[in-house]
Amino acid sequence: MRFEVLYRTGPGHEVQLPGRVVVLGRDPGCDLVLNDEKCSRRHAVVEDGPDGISVRDSGSANGVYVNGKKVERSPLRAGDTIRVGDVRLKILPEIGETVVVAPDDLDLAASSGAPSPEWPDSAQRDTAPAGIKDAAARSTLQSRAAREARRVALGPAGGAARPLTVTVLSVLWALCVPLSVAVPLLAARRAGADAFGWALAGASALVFAASGTTLALGLRALAPWARHLQIAAAALGLVVCPFTLASVTVLFYMARPEVKAAFEGRDRAGGTAEPTFALSLLGMLALGMALTVGVILLLLRTGR
Repeated sequence: MRFEVLYRTGPGHEVQLPGRVVVLGRDPGCDLVLNDEKCSRRHAVVEDGPDGISVRDSGSANGVYVNGKKVERSPLRAGDTIRVGDVRLKILPEIGETVVVAPDDLDLAASSGAPSPEWPDSAQRDTAPAGIKDAAARSTLQSRAAREARRVALGPAGGAARPLTVTVLSVLWALCVPLSVAVPLLAARRAGADAFGWALAGASALVFAASGTTLALGLRALAPWARHLQIAAAALGLVVCPFTLASVTVLFYMARPEVKAAFEGRDRAGGTAEPTFALSLLGMLALGMALTVGVILLLLRTGR
């Protein structure tokens, strides 16, 4: 995708970004970093999908405007202008792309003094100097090579920071691994289990530890299957009364479109509500643990 980036002060410049998803914002991890205080850290996402290019607001503070109209999501075509904060981005046609211009657009361009395309049709483009066409081809190939090298170096996740709540879930599952081993074994010892009881406790510890490790690693890597496995685990947690609220929080979080996009590699931000979900999850877990400890202490007193 090609853009002409225009700031309120200073000359504009043209950028060409490979790939089908471009994240716009102030965050250094964005595909196109915008140095404007009115831009959110991850302001908007431009996607090149089956129906063409479109832009969507990523929960920004100041909104996204296409051709002067505020939008949540809007299709785009060559010549459209996106405004995020005080920055304007004009969609430029791809190199070698034939642009169809409507009569109304010609009138608008003439009245605004906008320059016409250098080679408006394919026949004229073919007459372009070979040096210019070769330079454009080299630029495109270099961009693709750089993108591929970055992907290989950073791995499938792309190196960007994963959503905060997903990181919290990954850490929690990792912490559960030693507990899932210790609890069944301690329970078997306290109950004075026989050989079969110890075997059952060992098998349970092994299954719980393997499940926790798998989920911790899968969530850390933002593997798509890990999201489905986490949803299944949270659904199972609904029947465990002390942790019902935590499970509801996880299910609601995993159902969000931003989280699904993060696991599909389309948008790593996860949305602006990440701190809220992370704190809510930790709070619900703390409440569940407090209730569990209270029930255990009550049972121990009753048993005496």
